Amino acid sequence: MGVKATLRLDRRATYADYLAVEQNSDHRHELIDGVIVAMAGGSDEHNAIAGRLAMLLGMRLEGACRYYSPDQRFWIPSSARGRYADGAIIWGRPEHPPHDGQASVNPVVVIEVLSPSSEGDDEGDRRADFQSLASAQAYVLVAQDQRAVRIYRRVGGQWGQEPELHLGEGSFDLPMLTRPVTVTEIYDNILDDQGRSLLS
Repeated sequence: MGVKATLRLDRRATYADYLAVEQNSDHRHELIDGVIVAMAGGSDEHNAIAGRLAMLLGMRLEGACRYYSPDQRFWIPSSARGRYADGAIIWGRPEHPPHDGQASVNPVVVIEVLSPSSEGDDEGDRRADFQSLASAQAYVLVAQDQRAVRIYRRVGGQWGQEPELHLGEGSFDLPMLTRPVTVTEIYDNILDDQGRSLLS
């Protein structure tokens, strides 16, 4: 996720307040503990990597699965938060909470492209929020300044405490994909082997 800015209110925002802001804004926001937080855009590298992931994963999906863009909102019941991800895979139809017909609660895979400003949240509260969803099977963190992919997996109902790390010429499988993804495919023509941008 990209840089964030907080929308100040005189009181803690309700979910209805949050939806009113979302419906009348050209920008995405999250609701975090009663605070409405604006989601700013990412760097060129961040956006190019997110676009590459959408293409690669979208071409490998099993029949009943779909890849969802960063505009897909998610409701996190355990923390009462509205969240977005850089990408997600949902099997079948999105399931919506009664109070928000545009938010989903059933991603199978959640993808985040890391940025320096968001890495702590992506590895902390955001990861805990998405891992709390019963449908989630994998939480994927993709670096934007090195060729590195970390994957947390739910196995036997439990989330592993340490992520898998995939570097260099490595490849990885994800739930609902028909074939593996290589690290090279993600970063080719975006970052070189030392993590330097190729977008200039």
